[in-house]
Parts: sequence; C-alpha cells; structure tokens
Amino acid sequence: MPSRVDLHTHTTASDGTLTPPELFQEALELGIRVLAISDHDSTSGYEAVLPLASGRPEIRLIAAIELNGEGSLACHLLGYFINVQNEAFQRQLADYRERRTERVRAMAQKLNELGSPVDFHRVQEIAQGGALGRPHLADALMEKGIVKSRQEAFDRFLKKGGSAYISGNSPTAEEGIQLIRGAGGIPVLAHPSYYTSPELLDGLVAAGLMGIEAYYPDHSRALIEHYKDFAKKHQLVVTGGSDFHGPRTGRAALGSVPVPDSVIEDLEKARDKV
Repeated sequence: MPSRVDLHTHTTASDGTLTPPELFQEALELGIRVLAISDHDSTSGYEAVLPLASGRPEIRLIAAIELNGEGSLACHLLGYFINVQNEAFQRQLADYRERRTERVRAMAQKLNELGSPVDFHRVQEIAQGGALGRPHLADALMEKGIVKSRQEAFDRFLKKGGSAYISGNSPTAEEGIQLIRGAGGIPVLAHPSYYTSPELLDGLVAAGLMGIEAYYPDHSRALIEHYKDFAKKHQLVVTGGSDFHGPRTGRAALGSVPVPDSVIEDLEKARDKV
C-alpha cells in the first residue's frame, strides 16, 4: 500500500516527467493524503496545483522547494512550508534558474564538441518551460539514441567527473539554508546518505539546518534509524519522501517510501520555530 505521506516529488516545473496536474491526479488515485511538490528552484508546480487542491480536501498540499548547495558543505536542501508569495525569495529563485540555463547551455556545447551533438533549443523544448537541469540533457541524448537511459547519460557524460560535466553556480549550502528560513520555510537535508561526512552534517546543523530526510528509497532500515538518532541528538525534524520524478526516469514510484503521519505534526512544530 502506498504511503499516505510523500514530501519529496518533482514535476515538469523542474526535472520531473509528469505535469503538476498529472502528479496531483496520481497522488489522489494512490490515496496519498499529504503531498509536497519540491521542484528544483521553482514553486510553479505547487502553484499550478493549488486550484485543483482547493476542491479536494482529502489531500493536503505543502509548498516546498529543492535547492542545490555548493561550497564546503555541498548538498541538496529541501524547504517546507515556504511562503511562495515572498518576493525576495522568488527573485532569488529566478536568478538560480538563469544560472541553471547557462550551465546547461555550456554543457550542451561541450557535448557537441565531444561529438555527441545536442541542440540546446531542443533541450529547452524538452524542459517545457521548467527549470533546466542535467536530466533534460540526458533526455535529449536519449532522443538522439546516444544513450539508452538517464542513468547512462549521467554515467558517461553528466555526473561530476563526466566528460561533459561543468560545475554549477549554485548558492552555498549556508546561503540556501538562510534563503529557505527567510521565506518562512524549514530547511531539511535531502537524501543524507549521499553525503557521508559527519563534519558536513555537523556544519549544516551549525548553519541553521532544521531537519533531515531519513525516509528515502536508498535508505535501509538501519540507516533510517541512524538518521533518526542523529535528528534526536541535534533536535532536528525527520522527514521523508520518494524523490519521485515520474515515468521513464528509473526513479522510485510515488508514495513508495513509508513515511509516518507523525512527520507532519513534527514539521508543523518546527515551523513555529522559524
């Protein structure tokens, strides 16, 4: 049975393959009761679903975001209960999306130089107006028959150290944490198993981190307990989600990660501390 709570999902507003209404409809059909749309550098997916959610009281929609953090504490950050009307926050997101566009443009050019031609304008069409990212380059490579999957595209070209990789120009993790908190949100470390350094975790806590994503597709039961213990030690809220990106992405299914209902109450308590 699918989880009633999924706090980590993506739509075509960033690198997901379902439109916001399609994601919302699938969540309804699965019986999900609390859904957070956490697109990269964009709240437009969440905002597109708001009119639909207003007529479906059986599902609660939470405003969320995912940001890349660079620097010595490089990681991905989730933000919950964001005030999407915060103008300073939205201006900063627009700047981040422009940085994404320039990075993808540069990587497309590098792919062409490597003999794996990708039309940047086609990459933009694939993104359907969403925040550009490396998965859109991967989809363009798949369309050309150069690779068979997003994973192959990342392994061969797009991951750090790959032949077409170019570093991002994202904010530091400390800046991301402050941006989320400045918009009334709760900054949470996404998929912490990707970052194994205790020093990094301690540094993020010192920078104002308020939560950690313990429930995640790649986390074993033992790892979940480890992160729950870390959260208790540092008085962090525990969250979780599927990191759903949609069909044809090779990622986890919507609602596939069991997330306790109690997580929502804990998030609400954390919101009062922002």
